[in-house]
Amino acid sequence: MDSIIDHVPRIVAIYITPYSSELKSTWIGLAVTTFAILSSGSLKASYGRHFERNAIIPTVNGKLGWMSMEIISPIAASLLFAAYKIQGPSITKDGVLLVLWLLHYSNRALISVLLSPHMTNSRVDTVLMSMFFNLINGGWIGHDLGRLNAQPFVIDTRTLLGFALFLAGWITNISSDYHLQSTRRKKQDRGEYVLPDWGFYNYVVSPNYAGEIVEWIGYSLMMGTDSAWVFVLWTVCNLVPRARTNLQWYKEKFGKKVGNRTALIPGIY
Repeated sequence: MDSIIDHVPRIVAIYITPYSSELKSTWIGLAVTTFAILSSGSLKASYGRHFERNAIIPTVNGKLGWMSMEIISPIAASLLFAAYKIQGPSITKDGVLLVLWLLHYSNRALISVLLSPHMTNSRVDTVLMSMFFNLINGGWIGHDLGRLNAQPFVIDTRTLLGFALFLAGWITNISSDYHLQSTRRKKQDRGEYVLPDWGFYNYVVSPNYAGEIVEWIGYSLMMGTDSAWVFVLWTVCNLVPRARTNLQWYKEKFGKKVGNRTALIPGIY
């Protein structure tokens, strides 16, 4: 009996490879469209502090919904990597990059969720759209990592710069998230939102988003493929409008206490 890994290349060869150019253009177009819609304020991803109930669409537990949609990315990347893996040296460039991908998502999908004191419910439509997004991007990344696995891991200028950006962004992302969680954990009323005043939070309201963008730019410098850079595009198109929405939310809730904080880039945006 064939395994799932055996079926993956057949499915890709039939339904994706012949239309790869069209599908790539469509995926980039969807990213830009998403940015335009989110920037207009006519639609917000309904999770976290921006959760909005809908009379028709059911909701799901916040932690369960977040884990369900985020775990798809490392699973898809690992599956496609295994399906297309080309044998290479013991330490390969793309083997290292896969480890970094799994490192990020092990925190994002599991550790941070389990340590979070409370997560607001999410709408099912938001969870399903996020699962689809992570399936496509994670699978594309995994496919390219597998195909490039024959390359040895070489420490050159591009790799050093990319890794430095990845590490700086990853630390900023995680430290900002965990500070916010620890601050909320001290509140008697679980789930109460606060205005953080630590580290980069003194300058922007979403340093975790800024860190994630920098992280994936560094990753893309190391990987150097269309899949990685399109993932950066999607990250920017999703997080930049949400950071601005977060700033508006903080101003409505905390007023003048927000001060001169900007959304994402200190003093600029």
